[in-house]
Amino acid sequence: MELDWPKQEGTPATNREIARAIRLISKEFVNNQIDTQILVNESSDYRCMFDTHMTNWERGYQIQSFFNPDSTATYLGDTPNVPRLMVGHSYWTNTPLNNLHDIRCQLKDTLDKYKVDFWQTETCIMGNDEEIGGGGGYDFTMKTALYVARIIHHDIVYAGARSWQWWRSIGGDYKDGLIREYSDPTFLNGEVKDSKLMWALGNYSRFIRPGAVRKAIIAKDNQGKIIPEGDTDVTGLMCSAYQNTDGKEVFVMINYAAEDKEFTFYQRNGIIKNWKIYRTSDKDGENLLPVGSIKNHEKVVIPARSIITLVTQ
Repeated sequence: MELDWPKQEGTPATNREIARAIRLISKEFVNNQIDTQILVNESSDYRCMFDTHMTNWERGYQIQSFFNPDSTATYLGDTPNVPRLMVGHSYWTNTPLNNLHDIRCQLKDTLDKYKVDFWQTETCIMGNDEEIGGGGGYDFTMKTALYVARIIHHDIVYAGARSWQWWRSIGGDYKDGLIREYSDPTFLNGEVKDSKLMWALGNYSRFIRPGAVRKAIIAKDNQGKIIPEGDTDVTGLMCSAYQNTDGKEVFVMINYAAEDKEFTFYQRNGIIKNWKIYRTSDKDGENLLPVGSIKNHEKVVIPARSIITLVTQ
């Protein structure tokens, strides 16, 4: 096959070729007292990390290849400057909705088995994201913002992502930029316009700071019975909780439904705290807008198709 375009992301290298290259780079780093870390392997699809999706054994099973000591030809777990960390892209695994959950659980199981951390290093809207019309045509509304927030929730809660990154900040008439640009014909001037997607990412990134740890959430029904995986209703409420290194706590709650949702908020340790509420919705001006505060044991109402973040004061 002869390619008829000038560039291509990725590499056809096998796991053995990648391991050999990384060992050589690591050796040079050590010899030159360079402490830069080498990340391996940035995968284009989660399924390639623990299986052989659209590839064979030489390029699949990446976690097992690089971090299972039995994989002697490719093992990098004792290689200087190589952290026990795998990175990958969230593309292609978001539909159907059972894939959004199940693929990430499979990924997390394999990561945990070999004691490897995980970063999600790139995603945007693509053609398979049919629920919101695919990638073509920019969308300023909560439709795309909520769809992406649901991906973030699943990458963090089910895949255990410790870092989450979007493709790019500014773009044209495609759902890949947080900000829409309108260049004039000379490309010397133009305008930019923000989107609800940009602000929705802020419901996470503004408040959850480097070094934060995720905390467990237990959801109960009106009779006090625990709801299995009650922190995640893919068409309703999705909740996650965090504690920053300064002790501040953060709760992010997505309401994917077309109607308001409410619940009573309890903190297990019983310490009464004030929580400031920030909300992003399709209403004009509701972009991480402070909308009041609550205390523990008070009822929280999340408007339809919105995201709120609670932060301890």
